[in-house]
Amino acid sequence: MEQYKAEEREVLGRLAEETIKFLKTLPQPIVRVCGPLTTGGFGYEENARRLAKAEEILEKKGYTVFKFGDAEASIKDKGYSHAAVMDLFHKPVLKSGLLQEAFFLKGWNESTGATIERETCENETPIAVTDFPEEWFSE
Repeated sequence: MEQYKAEEREVLGRLAEETIKFLKTLPQPIVRVCGPLTTGGFGYEENARRLAKAEEILEKKGYTVFKFGDAEASIKDKGYSHAAVMDLFHKPVLKSGLLQEAFFLKGWNESTGATIERETCENETPIAVTDFPEEWFSE
């Protein structure tokens, strides 16, 4: 972690702590949607639409969905390295023990971030990993 800039460590570390604190206020079980956004999949706009739609579908099915978009918006275009964002923000949130399931959208394996998220979930957490059913988009 020493390879990261002091600002990255401070800002992303604080954001992870604030996010974990927020997660503690949500009703359990909490799930998260992961998938391609900036790399892979269907291009940024369509990926963002699919991600938001998947979150909406899961909420309608009764899940408490952690939407990390607000946190992402606060670090977007700040110039932080992708590795720093994954290591200092996403991984601590995933390892917090507060998320029970991660739903992965089609094309996750084409995404650098989603691939790291899936590897983290499968190898470093008790989070259940589920491929988001494509047919749910047409229900």
